[in-house]
Amino acid sequence: MDKTPTPRIVLDLHEKLLSRFTALFSKGVVVEARTGCTLREFVCEQLRVPEEYLEQRIQTIFLNGKAVDDYATAIVTDGASLALSAAMPGLVGAVFRRGGFYAGLRNTVTHQSDGSAACAMAGSVTVKLFNLTVKEIGPLMLKNGVRVGGKDLQGLLVQFADDFQSGCRQALLDDQPISLDKLTGRLATFDQVDLRISESSD
Repeated sequence: MDKTPTPRIVLDLHEKLLSRFTALFSKGVVVEARTGCTLREFVCEQLRVPEEYLEQRIQTIFLNGKAVDDYATAIVTDGASLALSAAMPGLVGAVFRRGGFYAGLRNTVTHQSDGSAACAMAGSVTVKLFNLTVKEIGPLMLKNGVRVGGKDLQGLLVQFADDFQSGCRQALLDDQPISLDKLTGRLATFDQVDLRISESSD
């Protein structure tokens, strides 16, 4: 039996509305990816995050709930969960910061490579963004496309209805124009949707 295709949604939005997607990123968005690669390859080549940003701006990465210190050996597998964060405040931030002075305090929650060979395959990865990474990486991911829950997107469009009504130039559902009101009403019927944002500044 053929699998029902995931609905594709494209929103042409004013750039100021990109900040409204914070809740989606903190919950996690799904990215279709080539898995079996290193974390560095996934972030820089597939999420298209500059390597300089990865090294200098992203201070904490959790892969499947474990803090990562070595981006070159941690392997991103199909179904993995990845959380990216800039510097976190206080002792928690100091402990989980990559290569930080207190890294030794978290041996039991540090990601360890098992030494097995990576197997490249098509898959999906759940990506979560926190604090400054939402503003700095989130827009890039939205332009490239992410998979989110239909009800999650619906809740966002309802919560900021006035903003989206004034700042959305066009909405497409499976390449067909649709009013924002009608789209919002239909989202509850979709388990997941593929979302891509086309950004405009005027």
